[in-house]
Amino acid sequence: MKTAVIGRCAMTRATLLSVFVTTLLALGCATPPKPRELDALEKLRSDPQMPAARKKAPDLCKKADKALSTATDKWQSNDLNDSVNSALLGQIFYRHALALADQDSSNARIADAEDTLSAVGDEQEKVQKDLDDTNEKIGLLQKQVQKDEAMKALEAQMAADKKSNADKLSQEKLHSETAEKIADAELALKTAETVNAAKYAPEIYKEAKEILGKAQSEMQAGQMQQAQTSAEIARKTAENAAASAKPSYARDSQAEENRKKADALFAEASRIPGVAVRRDIRGSLQRMIISIPAELLFVKKQTVIAPGKDGILNPIADLIKKKEYQDFPVQIIGHTDSRGAAQSTLLAMSGARAQSVFNALVTRAVDVRRMMASGQGGAEPIADGRNRTNNFRVEVVFLYQ
Repeated sequence: MKTAVIGRCAMTRATLLSVFVTTLLALGCATPPKPRELDALEKLRSDPQMPAARKKAPDLCKKADKALSTATDKWQSNDLNDSVNSALLGQIFYRHALALADQDSSNARIADAEDTLSAVGDEQEKVQKDLDDTNEKIGLLQKQVQKDEAMKALEAQMAADKKSNADKLSQEKLHSETAEKIADAELALKTAETVNAAKYAPEIYKEAKEILGKAQSEMQAGQMQQAQTSAEIARKTAENAAASAKPSYARDSQAEENRKKADALFAEASRIPGVAVRRDIRGSLQRMIISIPAELLFVKKQTVIAPGKDGILNPIADLIKKKEYQDFPVQIIGHTDSRGAAQSTLLAMSGARAQSVFNALVTRAVDVRRMMASGQGGAEPIADGRNRTNNFRVEVVFLYQ
């Protein structure tokens, strides 16, 4: 009886433990809240002007779609940082495509205004022709003394019509000029959005947007001169926002481009047999390290690469020479263990081994200006105990920001 009770208690504890572990796993695997950048990207994709943007800039939209897919996958994989980065990149592509489509739309509006102006000119020519016809009639009426009063009335009416047409033409021209200036301001604002001025120059961008809204309201109220002045100020302010945002936008874009290159570089380096590959961050400097065990290159404590042991450097040289990685400087760093000899001896050995690898890479057509060699001795060990021999290594380090 006592044994049965003990058994049931043990089963109860095991069941509770299983439920607790299952609950923890479920909580750990739950999908986090969707980043607002991803939500904004999805809304941007649903913009009513997006069909026109896809027609105008299909390549930009394809890049944005790909960024949306990547951001969604990263979010669902709990990789929020990469999800946010991909979502921001997708927003840039969508906004650029929308700006290009909107530019076409603005040009179409300007063309319509010019057509309207041309139509007004045609109407003026018609009125002038009518005027000429009327003058001919007046000439005939002047021959008739009894119709002097009718002739005067007709002349007065023609003068009124002419003034009315002139006023109408002036208003149409003023409206067209105002619409053109507002279109220029809208284009400048869209251009600022292509470098994400809302993020990198928020105050100037906000000011330009507000002044543009004021110009549009003034035009709708018939205040053409005020609208033209506001539109001109909005255009210049938007251009200032774009100029202010461009350096930061370019820097972040370059950093993102370098990150993608670094990811590709890491993937390629990881396929080289016999080496270890890792990443290291030192402040703003990023390092991708290919670690070559010393035993693959040197015999015992020699500092000259042993005959037949330099084959491992061939794929590394090919990687350094690849066009897409030519912006990355390369360090060749020799390392030793911290024990077994004087530090000065170990430092000299590590430096000499780094120089041997440096020379071997130069003979493989690697640009000498991209590389520098140095020795660290035993200052940066990566193993201890029985694995201390792993500290003897030469590292090929790619640098980027």
